[in-house]
Amino acid sequence: MGATAFVALLFMGLIYAWSLFAEPIETEFGWERAQTSLIFTLSMISFSVGMVVAGIIEQRFSPRIIMVATAVIIAGGFIAAAQTTSLLWIYIAYGIIVGFGVGVGTDCVMSVAVKWYPDKQGIASGGMLMGFGMGAMLLSPLVTVLLGQFSWQTTFLILGVVFGIVMLAVAFIVKLPPAEFVASMHVAKAADESGNQKRDYSALEMVKTRSFQLAFLWLILVSSGGLGLISQAVPAAEEVLSATGMDAAASAMMATAAMGGISLCNGFGRLMCGLVWDKFGYRISFLWVSVGFALSMLLCGVAIMLSSFPLIVAGFMLLGLVYGGNMATMAVVSSSFFGPKFFGINYAVATLQMIASASAGPLVLATLQTSTGSYGPAFWAFLAVAAAALVLAFVIKSPQDMEKHASQS
Repeated sequence: MGATAFVALLFMGLIYAWSLFAEPIETEFGWERAQTSLIFTLSMISFSVGMVVAGIIEQRFSPRIIMVATAVIIAGGFIAAAQTTSLLWIYIAYGIIVGFGVGVGTDCVMSVAVKWYPDKQGIASGGMLMGFGMGAMLLSPLVTVLLGQFSWQTTFLILGVVFGIVMLAVAFIVKLPPAEFVASMHVAKAADESGNQKRDYSALEMVKTRSFQLAFLWLILVSSGGLGLISQAVPAAEEVLSATGMDAAASAMMATAAMGGISLCNGFGRLMCGLVWDKFGYRISFLWVSVGFALSMLLCGVAIMLSSFPLIVAGFMLLGLVYGGNMATMAVVSSSFFGPKFFGINYAVATLQMIASASAGPLVLATLQTSTGSYGPAFWAFLAVAAAALVLAFVIKSPQDMEKHASQS
């Protein structure tokens, strides 16, 4: 089941490669970067909404039915996007429909897969989400080739067909663990004295806890920087390369490779966070992500100042690790802090932080770049955001630690 989830998430992770499509679409229609960045923002918001919907309906429909619906939605969104004639059209087709379908599929496969590994929630979540994080890197070369050989419209059509086939295949493989397996694992977990969660929280109970509220705010702060840079990675790298006098074709190729570095590290960051969480606990997990976020923004800001491509690549890769760790943290918090029983809807509720972060991050980056002509000021602004996230990392506690502290005081 883990391998099936990994492959499904690998394909759905292509949603992070929006910056590959931005330039050819802008060139054809004459749209500005601030306008096209909203497409990525909408896809992230719709992704979160799709996850919530999946978390609600998973109690009523089988994973197979949900994944068949996912195939239809994503394929339909890509095919509709290929017919784009206006901003509103692509906002709806790619931003809303594709994003929503990816959210539904992601929550479904994660909710099913995590139930197979209740005793290894950190590494299981991180390993599966590694596929989602690495999707853009592994599939970007294919998309780049398609864009070089065909128009962006034809590329969207091809992607629609491919996604439809892959998600339908997943639909016939994905399945929940047998009831006796779940029962035996819960008995073993109940006997575990390692301090894991003692009860399952419903979504309503979860959102009322201070643990969730602080973690949710922390996720927004870190995700805003990650989503902002991911949405503008190629043009940010091209700004540095243009200052070195490199020609446009070579610059585009190098910038795309730099974006691939984000995706690669995004994937490994998810696995790394799972390992760190299981080995060292949640405090270290929150801290390394926060410190890494600050260092990545510092590297990118200095890279713009010095026109240093190696520095901005280092900043990209570090941010990829951090953003991947942040996304894995969101999943592990949902299962480890609040229990596996309601993981689907709890994880979906946690991903609602992306509505705020996907709205703020890309908008701040695009707006500052448009007004100043450089991405440098945005990196310094996000360095301040990273400092706030670091402070929060010292404050967040698990519900169990909160209850223990309350009983002792």
